[in-house]
Amino acid sequence: MLIALAVVMISILGLYYRRYVPISGLRFMKCSDLRLALKKCPDLKMLDVRDVSEYMANPRKETINISLGRLSYVWEKELDPDDAVVIVTPKRSDGILAARKLKKAGFTSLFYLQEDCTTCNSSKHASF
Repeated sequence: MLIALAVVMISILGLYYRRYVPISGLRFMKCSDLRLALKKCPDLKMLDVRDVSEYMANPRKETINISLGRLSYVWEKELDPDDAVVIVTPKRSDGILAARKLKKAGFTSLFYLQEDCTTCNSSKHASF
């Protein structure tokens, strides 16, 4: 019984660690920093890891949408490990988990957008 409880506790701690503890090398970015980064590096890739249904309800211009569950399998179609990638998602835990997956795939230049940039000019919504 005590061993089973220890295994459950270790599993819970592992899940917490992967979702909430940032990885080394992940840089957090504000909306104003994003505007400057886009000026310096116009080929900066913006990755939205929301589910497709959430993304289609509120799409953003110039972002690549790959849902978090599919990221490990289909990132090669849109991204290259040499790319600088900004992860855009409203959930911080999803952003950290996406960064872990990308770092495991060999990405070195990873950023997480901390703010929602819907009010500024750096990430306008797409118009249909």
